[in-house]
Order: sequence, then C-alpha cells, then structure tokens
Amino acid sequence: MINSEKNQKAQLVRSLIEQHKIRKKNTAFVIEGVRLLEEAFHAGWEIKFILFSNNLSARGLELIDNCKKSNVIVEEISKAIMEKLTETETPQGVIAVVTQPEYKIPENLNFVLICDEIRDPGNLGTILRTAAATGVQAIFLTPGTVDPHSSKVVRSGMGAHFFIPIFQISWEEIDIICHHREFPLRIYVSTIDAKDNLWQKDFTKPIAIVVGSEAEGVTAAAIRTGDEFLSIPMPGRTESLNAASAASILLYEVTRQRAS
Repeated sequence: MINSEKNQKAQLVRSLIEQHKIRKKNTAFVIEGVRLLEEAFHAGWEIKFILFSNNLSARGLELIDNCKKSNVIVEEISKAIMEKLTETETPQGVIAVVTQPEYKIPENLNFVLICDEIRDPGNLGTILRTAAATGVQAIFLTPGTVDPHSSKVVRSGMGAHFFIPIFQISWEEIDIICHHREFPLRIYVSTIDAKDNLWQKDFTKPIAIVVGSEAEGVTAAAIRTGDEFLSIPMPGRTESLNAASAASILLYEVTRQRAS
C-alpha cells in the first residue's frame, strides 16, 4: 500500500502530470479513470504501472485483474494520496502511466488533420476525439499547439490517443510529407475570408485539412504551405466558431463526401 506522496511512483505521476519536459524525457503520460485504462489496455499500449485505491468500481477491479494477468505492475494507493495526485473532483480510483509509442506515418496516407497552434487543451482533446471518429489517419500538430499528452487534453480526447497517430512537427516537415510523395495530399486551409466554402471542395482525393485557433486563425506558415482555402458558411450572427466546432464540421463533410 502506498501511503506517502514521496513514493517513487507517486512522484513520477505528479511530475508527468505537471511537466511537459518530464513527459518528453520519459516518453510517457498519465491516464486517469476506468474508461481510459480500458482503451489503453485493449489497444495494446504499454502500461508502465497502475495505481488504484479502494473506491474503485467492480468494473475497474475486473480490469485491474486482467492487467495483472498481462504482467502489468499494479499497486494499491491510499484514497487520500490518490485524491492529491488526480485532477478530477471525484476520482474513479485508478490512474496509470502509459508509454508513448514511436509513431510511423501510415501507408497510403489520404486523410490528415493539421492543428495549427491550437492552444486550448479542451479544444484539442475534442478535436482528437472527432478525428478518431471520422477516420483521420494521422494528426499533425504545428509548433505552438498545446501538448497533446497533457492531462486535460487526454481526458477530453476520451481515448482517441490510443487509436490515431499524433505527430508534433514543423511546417517544413508537413510540406515534405504531404507534397513529396507518390500520391500527394492537397492541403486545404480553413480561413474566415476564403471566397470558396467547404461545400465547393472535393474531399474524395488525398487531403490534409488545416484548422487554426479561434483567436488568431491559421498562421502565415499555413497560408504559405496550403494549396486551397475554404470557409465555413455562417449565415447567422456569429463571426467565428471555436476550433473544435470548425474541425467537426470540416471532418464530417469529408466523411459525407467519401461515404457517397
């Protein structure tokens, strides 16, 4: 039973939650709750260790048993220490450290989402979740985008991290990956003032879609690298959509076109 915050595993959990540099150094991040642990386990991700407390549900305890059978390190921790480690108001009683895999660009790449300086963690997590639902093959995060493995992004992603490769790369790398291949991807950049809207574009061919921040839109690098520009029709009285809403509309238009 772990009863001290000075325990090595407890200290690692706290460091991973609080510090990007520690997540990067250890190529690991923290997941919290039964559902996220289930997603990580069933997706076959490496789980470094699991900590659980005595308020864990029956569903959670069954999952813990399955993890033990797969030789995952599991330790019980006091409820008081669990509450200090977690960031949710009502912890479910389980927290784990998972290893970030070394991603590879998928073969036959034809559907990419580029998040251009998305700084809000809740927005990015929701975008990741929508991307996973719509069949996006890879997500590229440009410099200035929030760390995808921060705890709020992971919680908002609801398990999307385990099913879609995420790359934190430069616009130079994006240009090479998208344009310098046997079947190049056409990069569509979403901007408020584009004269063409998304319904006028053909998304059935290999594409990458760029979504920028609500506050500042896409960057100059996105404009330079993009092939075509599009807007989202807004006949009502709002001037903009948040990044997660814009991404959802764009991604589901791709899904609609490719389904028909």
